[in-house]
Amino acid sequence: MRIRLLPGERVLVRTRPNPLPLVGPVLAGFVLLGVGGFGLGYLASRTLPGLADWQPVLVVVALAAVVLLLARLTVLPLIRWSGNRYVLTSMRLIHRRGATRRTEHQINLSAISQLQTEQGVMQRMVRSGTLVADLGFDRAHAYPNVPQIATFKEYVVQAIGDLPLTRMFDGVDMEIDPQYARGSMPGAQQGWAQQQWKGEQS
Repeated sequence: MRIRLLPGERVLVRTRPNPLPLVGPVLAGFVLLGVGGFGLGYLASRTLPGLADWQPVLVVVALAAVVLLLARLTVLPLIRWSGNRYVLTSMRLIHRRGATRRTEHQINLSAISQLQTEQGVMQRMVRSGTLVADLGFDRAHAYPNVPQIATFKEYVVQAIGDLPLTRMFDGVDMEIDPQYARGSMPGAQQGWAQQQWKGEQS
């Protein structure tokens, strides 16, 4: 499903989260396949004392248990990961989740007052991390497992710096809103405000 872009908006970055969180589910899947294969082979090749009549049923039950556990521990995390998207446009930062039932969270770049990154030890090794967008008034949104976190943050900062000055204040277009059109900031003050924002991000 394509993103409906606003007039003059363009997509800058489109990416999935880093696959680092999938290491555990994938390893669990391999272990489960190994243990399940050994158990099924044992049940199918040997006659258990006192359970000969129930042995075919036990094989079916064991196979069903392996399939269910594999779906729960490995397949579902893979599906959730593949349904995640981070999209940076020239105006918005969008987080899409879900393969069948999709949810979407988006914020205007003009609403971001500060950006910060958080990284664990393993995340530093693969250069991923969590990007936290501070929106002010105790509001923030976290984007976990962003790949190439430092580069992605630079793209966001650059996109904010490229916003028209008329969109840098409360996300309101002062060329349209009469309240701002009557008392717009002088150019020097607008430039100072934008430089202040950039200084906070460095």
